[in-house]
Amino acid sequence: MNLPDMTQPAILVIADPAVEQHLWRPMLLGMEEEGIPFAITPAQNSELSLSALAHQASSASPLAVGVAVGRSELVVHDPHLPEEQPLFVLTDYTRRSEDELRRLGCNAARLVKGLPFK
Repeated sequence: MNLPDMTQPAILVIADPAVEQHLWRPMLLGMEEEGIPFAITPAQNSELSLSALAHQASSASPLAVGVAVGRSELVVHDPHLPEEQPLFVLTDYTRRSEDELRRLGCNAARLVKGLPFK
């Protein structure tokens, strides 16, 4: 998968283009609340798992945090963790509250800042 050249510091979010952004926008708002920028790129047709995509995103991000958005899961990864062991996985996120999604975004941003998770 070709990832964007990250010249600006940001959390890289790789999103399934079939999933409407309004479903996971609260996660982005959580990152914004913590003052950490993000960059969104569409996932290309790939056989990779969401965990693998999030790991690739974290490796490409200058802030060393990556997120993968799928149809039913949100995955947050750190490049120092094994690919198959993401930091956070939020399943059935379309059924979760906006607060839960926002908290996930806050925690991704807090990973960058080295602060305790919410």
